[in-house]
Amino acid sequence: MTSTTPAAVRLPSLLDTDVYKLTMQQAVLKHFPDAKVTYRFTNRAKEMQFTQRAVELIEQGIHHLGDLRMTTDELEWLRTACPYFQRPYLDFLQTFQLRPADEVQVRFVPGTQESNGERMGDLEITIKGLWSHVILYEVPVMAIISETYFCTVDTDWTPEGQREQAARKAYTLLTNGIVLSEFGTRRRRSLATHEVVIQGLLDAQAQLADKPNMGRVLGTSNVLLAKKFGLAPVGTVAHEWTMGIAAIGGYEHSNLRALQLWDDVYAPPAFTPQRPSEDLTIALTDTFSTRVFWDDLLSSDKGIEMLRRWRGVRQDSGDSRVFVRHALDVYKRIGVDPRKKLVIFSDGTLPLTYAPGLNVDKCLELQRYARDVGIQAGFGVGTHLTNDFCKASNPHEKSRALNIVLKISSINGRPTVKISDELTKNTGDADEIAYVH
Repeated sequence: MTSTTPAAVRLPSLLDTDVYKLTMQQAVLKHFPDAKVTYRFTNRAKEMQFTQRAVELIEQGIHHLGDLRMTTDELEWLRTACPYFQRPYLDFLQTFQLRPADEVQVRFVPGTQESNGERMGDLEITIKGLWSHVILYEVPVMAIISETYFCTVDTDWTPEGQREQAARKAYTLLTNGIVLSEFGTRRRRSLATHEVVIQGLLDAQAQLADKPNMGRVLGTSNVLLAKKFGLAPVGTVAHEWTMGIAAIGGYEHSNLRALQLWDDVYAPPAFTPQRPSEDLTIALTDTFSTRVFWDDLLSSDKGIEMLRRWRGVRQDSGDSRVFVRHALDVYKRIGVDPRKKLVIFSDGTLPLTYAPGLNVDKCLELQRYARDVGIQAGFGVGTHLTNDFCKASNPHEKSRALNIVLKISSINGRPTVKISDELTKNTGDADEIAYVH
């Protein structure tokens, strides 16, 4: 990509985020309105460093978030498209604003390397404030970081062919009956390329509209783009919900407590979904490892009742086939037909076959496996759709994506941790991780 003088990324709306940040915000407002949290940024690929100019632009982009407000049109759309958002929450959003000058600290830490005459270094970001407010920073800040990096530090890439590439991927997935959701906001290369990717997905769906037994593009996690393209906003909950609840109330049975508190907001009598896209009872299992999740819920009648009633589970780390086998065993053990349950794959691995992360081939493999063993499957694909580019200098070589996270690190002064099914995805204080283990 050629670039003149890069400017700060200015996101257009507070809705340019993943819907699960909004669903969690509503739940936090109900259950933990006074909780105070800290988030910290981690660059998992330390060798991909930043310039001081890039960090300055990132800080400017983050400060622009303080200028954004929900519009009347956006609030009305949320009311109709997301009926699980209740009137008190929509009223809260009407006056809501981020305050990055008070809540966000951005720092450049110079290193020893230089590139094109510029000193390279690390990016540090710390976010502090009420959980019910600063919860909305994660996704837009990560999007700003990625877009800024690829406009300033690494400009050897081209956006050419993105729509056609996305259409080809979607065509392959849909012709194999796959139900696909786009989950790529946090690690996209830019908002503009994100939109192009969704257009490509919809091109493939339109091409197959008259053919029987096809899959479909269920929606996107991005609320703004769901609104723009007439799609369903797709998503339920993230690890931070269970991480925060465990740190506040203790780790024993924290998975069960997290699901019960979620039920209080998104299940009858609080809310009764009228269609699958409104049903937010998909459990994320790997906050403290999936084994702990199953053991926690199977240890009580309430947990078993929830496993029977909730639509299904989401797999986000570890061996995907092993995950499915364990889910089958659990459902059969409690007398549930697995064919009526849904596994959402949003990450995970197939050892000895594919690298981590979801791509087309892995989706096809997991779809076949789910069909063979008798359970429903859905797919949330992120980086492989919104950050799959080639170098401008060599179109046959991939342009490497960033590997970044911005995670909750403490709540009310207590460290928060995630103990994933994949060790490289663990986050949090090492002593706290050892304590939880």
